[in-house]
Amino acid sequence: MGKYQIFIIDDEPMVVKGLKELVPWEEINCSVCGTAKNGEEGLAIIADLQPDIVISDIRMPKLDGLQMIEKLKTVTKETKFIVLTSYREFDYAQKAIELGVMKYLLKPTNIEDIKSAVIEAMMQLDDEHSKEEDLTRLRQKLIETINVFEDKPDESKQDEDESESRLKYLAVQAINYMKENYSHKLDLQEVADHLMISTWYLCKILKQELDNSFVQLLNEIRIQEAKRLLIETQYKVYEISERVGYTDTPYFTKTFKKYAGVTPNQYRNTHYA
Repeated sequence: MGKYQIFIIDDEPMVVKGLKELVPWEEINCSVCGTAKNGEEGLAIIADLQPDIVISDIRMPKLDGLQMIEKLKTVTKETKFIVLTSYREFDYAQKAIELGVMKYLLKPTNIEDIKSAVIEAMMQLDDEHSKEEDLTRLRQKLIETINVFEDKPDESKQDEDESESRLKYLAVQAINYMKENYSHKLDLQEVADHLMISTWYLCKILKQELDNSFVQLLNEIRIQEAKRLLIETQYKVYEISERVGYTDTPYFTKTFKKYAGVTPNQYRNTHYA
């Protein structure tokens, strides 16, 4: 991967100069792609540049840092935000957390703290990209498996190896059943009973045809539905957790972050227009 692009916003020129020149950006595979002196200026430039990481002050003329971040969340889906401010007010910190800000650093801070915050943001970006690639591969595998069985005319199925055809059929039926029943306490035994096969055989099919376990597939189905509900409805997180089959909200939040890279609230804040 190329260098991570850093954008700096602060109404104090010396702060901008210090961040640009004193932080060893090359050492951590980063480069400063631009700067701005207030939120309004930053809003216009960041929307165009789409940097990986933004380091911003809060109190600035025209548009403060948190207002800017809130507006940018609708156009910069992957950008990570680090706040660097002199203000310790609880309301600022709470709002920053709600907006999914990675780090809330208080001035004066040292170079190592800034480096650590940036590296943490880089690691989260890497993790999200990796998860997205894994999920893309999984979805493609699901589509291919379903297409093989649903799109071919009946006569062409006779040309396939009988056992391979049966495995693909059972994999499709298992996924369809899981998609229809994910909202309750679904387990491997129930799906196997529905298909009239053993749990061992079902595990083998899912691994061979989809390269994933039952739990991974069920979580993927549930998290995809949770994402839709977070964007399209006003349900609270605990209500969504129950609707997609999780009785323990903290476990749902932990699982959602594992698959989506962010918490449910952060996902909702990021995707609301």
